[in-house]
Amino acid sequence: MIILNMQKKILVLASTFPINDSDNVPSFVEDQIIEFKKSNPSIKFIVLAPSIKNINPQKNDHFIHLRYRYFFKKMEKLTEKGILPTVKSNPVYAFLIPFFIIFQIYFTIKIVNKNKPDHIYAHWVTPQAITALIIKKIYKIPFSFSSHAHDAEILIKLPFVGKYLLNLIVKNSSKFTFDSINTEKKLKKHISKKNWDPSKSLVLPMGVNNMSFDNVVRKEINEFEKTDSIKIGFIGRFTEKKGVEILIEAFTQLLKLDYAVELILCGMGPLENKYTEILKNSNISDKTKLLKFFNNNEKLATVYELTDIIVIPSIITKGGDVEGLPVVSLEALYFGKIVVGSIQSNLNEIINHGQNGFLFNSDNPEELITLLQDILDNKYDLETIKVEARNLGKMYSIEKTSKLYFDHLF
Repeated sequence: MIILNMQKKILVLASTFPINDSDNVPSFVEDQIIEFKKSNPSIKFIVLAPSIKNINPQKNDHFIHLRYRYFFKKMEKLTEKGILPTVKSNPVYAFLIPFFIIFQIYFTIKIVNKNKPDHIYAHWVTPQAITALIIKKIYKIPFSFSSHAHDAEILIKLPFVGKYLLNLIVKNSSKFTFDSINTEKKLKKHISKKNWDPSKSLVLPMGVNNMSFDNVVRKEINEFEKTDSIKIGFIGRFTEKKGVEILIEAFTQLLKLDYAVELILCGMGPLENKYTEILKNSNISDKTKLLKFFNNNEKLATVYELTDIIVIPSIITKGGDVEGLPVVSLEALYFGKIVVGSIQSNLNEIINHGQNGFLFNSDNPEELITLLQDILDNKYDLETIKVEARNLGKMYSIEKTSKLYFDHLF
């Protein structure tokens, strides 16, 4: 436990972290660190993340924001859309991964020598927790880590050393967290009993940055307004594991059944062009709106308010990529929306089907079609479900989750 009567320094390592307010990468790590600082103003937070095309990081009052170069600036695109989606869309970028890891270790050592942090907090096992482990072995600085979704499985795939490294990380870390029970299970199955201490573990989603929504001034979006049609929406990155194609197919079937519905796809990512082509070929473009933004809370608040049903159609990809527990689902609950989530998104860990949301198996897309029909046909008490969804969403406000995270990790 950190003693708060002295200024302490915590070094945060992350591979996905917004470089400025206009960056479209998910901001949940930044939101968490800002909340940590608000609650613990005497602590100095230093964030190290990879460079993006040599853009200078935005300054702020909450943490020192540092970036490290790992290749020629035109090639530093590995984390723009997530490492796995980037490599999958262009396998050439896999060549950058060794440089990414080596330079992360190198610059972390430089920061440690200069700033002498008291603790290192790694977001994602691969590669940040590996770096934190190396630093502990050299400098005896304790570290903790947060595992998100598929990150531990990536390390396991390394031949000969993957499982050994993962056991070393778990054994040597002071504490660790997981965004879902399923994420914890996937990591734990590779850990020997002697290295697993259950008191070190906390399972808790990252939380909703509710204050950014509560205090935001809503922005109007061109040609996006309340209509008589029911709006069915997806919000998130356009990547394979998000399962957006399942939603598009379900929506197409609903139109064929003459339901008065609109489809809202809000996000960005490597599959954007593919989805645009699918919508065009399915002849449903006139009933669909593609909103190309992700981290704009002023606009997101408008999307949440005007969308009736939020669908989280996540899948497990053939390569094993999978969700942890999407923050978008918690945001939708916080707004009191009808949330329809796949069990592959791990929403079954917090949603009670038919009480505060709905669940389906994305391995069987017909389930989603049938479920949406039942919802549109008012076979459930939707107003009560919205109230219960809102109550559930409030439980995962960033103030509550960040305090639990901080108290556990440090």
